[in-house]
Amino acid sequence: MNPPGVQQTRKTDLTVRVLIVEDNFINQTFLSTLLRKYGIPSVVVNNGLEAVNFLKKETVDLILMDIQMPVMDGLTATQQIREELGLSIPVVAVTSNPEFEVRPRCQEAGMNDFLAKPIQKKQLEAILERFLPQKDDQTSVVDQTYLREITGGDRELINDLIAFFKEELPINKQALFEALDQNNRDEFDHLAHRFRSSLNSVAMLDIAAGLKKIEKNPALTDQEVRESLTDLFRQIAVGLETLEVLIKR
Repeated sequence: MNPPGVQQTRKTDLTVRVLIVEDNFINQTFLSTLLRKYGIPSVVVNNGLEAVNFLKKETVDLILMDIQMPVMDGLTATQQIREELGLSIPVVAVTSNPEFEVRPRCQEAGMNDFLAKPIQKKQLEAILERFLPQKDDQTSVVDQTYLREITGGDRELINDLIAFFKEELPINKQALFEALDQNNRDEFDHLAHRFRSSLNSVAMLDIAAGLKKIEKNPALTDQEVRESLTDLFRQIAVGLETLEVLIKR
C-alpha cells in the first residue's frame, strides 16, 4: 500500500473509524497519529472492558486490540465482543509477544489477524488495506437542493437550524438509547418519530428515512435497532461536517 494513496482515499471516507484498545500512552498516540495521517478517525480506550462497553453503543470498522492490559485483557475482550455482543467487526491483535506463541490463542478468541510490536508502518498499512473498505467519494448525507428550497438560501436561517439541531442532538441521542436500554419500544418509536422532523429540518432526508425503517418495526430485535441507530448517528456526524463546510463557503 502506498501511503499517499491511502491518505487520499481515506479522507473521503468519513464513516470509517478504528477503535484502538491499548493501555500504553505512547502506543495510543503513535497509532492514532498514524491513522490520522491516513485520514482515518480513531477512538482510544484503555482496556478491554472499556472496549466492550464502548461497542455496546457505538460501531467501528476495525479494532486494534492489545493483548496484555489491566482490568480486562485483549483475548477476553475479543471473546465477549464475539459471543456476548455478537459482533463480527475485524479484530487485530497488537502484541510484543512472538507470533508463534500468541497467534493460536488469538485465533481461538476470534481475532482476525496479528500486528507485532514495535508497530511498522508497512504492516499497519497492510492491515488497513485488508480490513477497511475502500470507498469512492460518498454522496453527501445532506440534500443541499432541499436545504436551499426550505431556507431560500438564507444563510442566517441555515445557521440557526444547525445551531438548534446541534444543541438538541445529544439530548435526542441519549433519550433514544435510554429507551432501548429500558426495553421501551413504544417510547423509542415516539422519540424516533419526533427526531425525524429535526433531521428533515437540516435536510438529512436519507437518515430520516433510515430512522423511519427501524421505527415501529417489530421484525427487528433490540440489538439490531441499536446497531442501526448507532450507524445513523455516525451518518449524522458526517452530515454536520457537511453543513459546517456549506455555511463557511
